[in-house]
Amino acid sequence: MKKKIRIGSLQFFCLIFLFELGSAVLFGMAKEARQAAWITIIFGIVSGCILFSVYLGLHKKYPDLPLTAYSRKIAGKYIGWGIGFAYVIYFSYLAVRVLRDYEELLVISQYHNTSLLTLGLYMIASIIYVMFKGFEVFSRVSQVCFFVFLFVGMPVIILELSAQLLQPANLLPVLENGWMPVLKAFFPSTLTVPFGEMVAFTMLLPYVKDHKTAKKIGYAGIIVSGLYLSFRTAMNIAAIGPDVRIRSTFPILTEIGLVEIGNFIQRLDAIVLVILVILGFVKIFIFFYCALLGISDLFNLNEPKKMIYPLGILIILSAVLVAPNFNTHMDIGFKIVPIYMHLPFQIAIPVLLLLIAIIKTKFKKSRTNQST
Repeated sequence: MKKKIRIGSLQFFCLIFLFELGSAVLFGMAKEARQAAWITIIFGIVSGCILFSVYLGLHKKYPDLPLTAYSRKIAGKYIGWGIGFAYVIYFSYLAVRVLRDYEELLVISQYHNTSLLTLGLYMIASIIYVMFKGFEVFSRVSQVCFFVFLFVGMPVIILELSAQLLQPANLLPVLENGWMPVLKAFFPSTLTVPFGEMVAFTMLLPYVKDHKTAKKIGYAGIIVSGLYLSFRTAMNIAAIGPDVRIRSTFPILTEIGLVEIGNFIQRLDAIVLVILVILGFVKIFIFFYCALLGISDLFNLNEPKKMIYPLGILIILSAVLVAPNFNTHMDIGFKIVPIYMHLPFQIAIPVLLLLIAIIKTKFKKSRTNQST
């Protein structure tokens, strides 16, 4: 990890696209907005681009440093170290939550008699294997995963259309109860997940070859993934209706399970499940890796790979212990985490760091001008 890692433009785009879809496509977004859920996601795209501009502003000032490093330069050695360590805990916790999401998905959909611990062990073992190969290998794997997603995802959409599953009437009336449900669904849930989770890329932006590429590809990744989520949400509503969507734990699987063409093409949910697990793999890996990078930077480790196993074991065990049951896990994820964790770490702290960095820069310039 001390070696200078570089990732290409396409790889960076694929990472963002797959990361953004992650668990957002799993549980369905903005259910409270009912027929207007797809509009809420459009708002999310705009807010996501604004947040990413904050992260880019910090990256521009410190192009070779991750968040945990430049927080010490901006806020001072001790406060900055505390901020960096808080982000390590935050990224680790998000890896735990996403792992639990996918453990529950597999138990509910296929592996009814398998323990969460066993499923988590298999997922983290595969992530650890790739992590030892290096981030550049993972970025190439994500590129392959992206094309697998396209290869499987596009035919599934075509099959849904062929099965005449979509009922456009389910999308109407669009703003049945005005704009308030849309705004409530947007803040804080859609704002923070998945768009605000791009804060993880503050640890990865130094790997992109230059600031201009990071800016261009970053915005493209957010916009394209957001538009796909909006389109997929509209399809989901058209297929199963807003009422069923609200009640469904995994709306995407409910929708795909209805696809049946003759007696030949059916049970596509098993194929879609594979794609969902791939998305989970990418998202967990990125959060895991960001936490590892933070530990390596804060403690100045010469061999950061030695921390992979301890951190992996901690994530596996925490995923089981993070909530006593699935309902509690969901309640914490939708009601507590967005307000008390996402808003501070995704918005408040980065904005504050950027403001302090700007003020420091202007103060230094004014002092330089006075001395000359």
